[in-house]
Amino acid sequence: MHILLIHVKKNRLPEHVLRSLEADSLTVITEPGHLQQYGPGVDVRLVRDVQDVECLRAEALALLRQGPVDRIFMPFELGQAQAAFLRDCFGIPGIGFAEANALTNKYVMKLRLREAGLPQAAFAMAAGIDQIERAAEATGWPVIVKRAVGGGSIDVFRFDTPEEVRAFAQSPASDAFRGLTCPLVVESLVDIQTEYHCDGIVDDGEVRFAKASEYFVPVLDHGEHFGTRILPDGDETARRIRELHRRAVEATGLRSGVTHMEFFATAGGLLASEIACRPAGGGIPRALALQTGVDVWQACLDTSLGRAPAVEETPDDAPGTIAHWYLTVPAGRITAMTDEAELRRIEGVVDVAVNYKVGDAVPDRQNSASAAMLVFARADGQAEVERLTKEIYGAYRVEVGGE
Repeated sequence: MHILLIHVKKNRLPEHVLRSLEADSLTVITEPGHLQQYGPGVDVRLVRDVQDVECLRAEALALLRQGPVDRIFMPFELGQAQAAFLRDCFGIPGIGFAEANALTNKYVMKLRLREAGLPQAAFAMAAGIDQIERAAEATGWPVIVKRAVGGGSIDVFRFDTPEEVRAFAQSPASDAFRGLTCPLVVESLVDIQTEYHCDGIVDDGEVRFAKASEYFVPVLDHGEHFGTRILPDGDETARRIRELHRRAVEATGLRSGVTHMEFFATAGGLLASEIACRPAGGGIPRALALQTGVDVWQACLDTSLGRAPAVEETPDDAPGTIAHWYLTVPAGRITAMTDEAELRRIEGVVDVAVNYKVGDAVPDRQNSASAAMLVFARADGQAEVERLTKEIYGAYRVEVGGE
């Protein structure tokens, strides 16, 4: 099988997924300065921007002149719609543009969810900065503004008044929205009591696997203490989340793929936020694997290549469910950091993932899932989460230089 991997330069695939890809005939289209490293037998082609559909189409056509492409794999948010356009353009099986656009363009996504009757916060589109104020008048102040295509809680802004929008438009911060090739989504700010996520696997139009989880604190502006815990299957909130997730999958038209969806609990009830067709970021895939034995990254690859995903869960009689904590680090070069062995000695901890080590440089621009280390543990209820939170963050130390 000849697979075309379309890869945004800043992202990295898990090593086991990359090794599986390289077992087939693999061509990669990515961008200059890409972070992922590929084997010597991989044909790597560079384009200026994988979100530029015309240069991507031209490179794909040049590849097709050398022979057929059987499948396209694009597991990251940015570029999924463009990869789907190539499938439609060249008759390659997989997710088409209409599905991909509904799963990556937040405005179109919210329209589909609204048409399906899912409860949401009020929203509107702003084609540019100068339209934010008008859109906010329609949704009601205060508002959250974000790019329609993007992720990781990057470039998300809150505005309480029209005056704040006007000041923002005159400030350097507004540069994040200038020159975008997508519109902005303006959404009424809701009072979030609890934020949840649901991670699923869809095959042949049916949700074959879904787990609901609860964030310790809401994602936006979460501060140093952050993490999430898988809810027991019998939990009533988990059941409602899984049902809304199922309806969202149906509304977007997804036939096969992996999903990550966000929810808000408010005084008025549970609201659907956004659904993506990709594995979750941070430690969520590892937490799901520890809890269930199901590998959502492998399922993402399998569904992209037309194979049935493995969704059978490993029987688990251990008390509690898997929770995980993000040990954040400020920008700079790390000069000292807690050894992972110290974290592993905490009662209940089952795994530690190390993303940065002493000597590494941490960038200024980080997303909501950025962490120096991830700690995974079993927690049987809120009291156990609080005990682990206190011990984990109490043991964690990190020092960075100004470099």
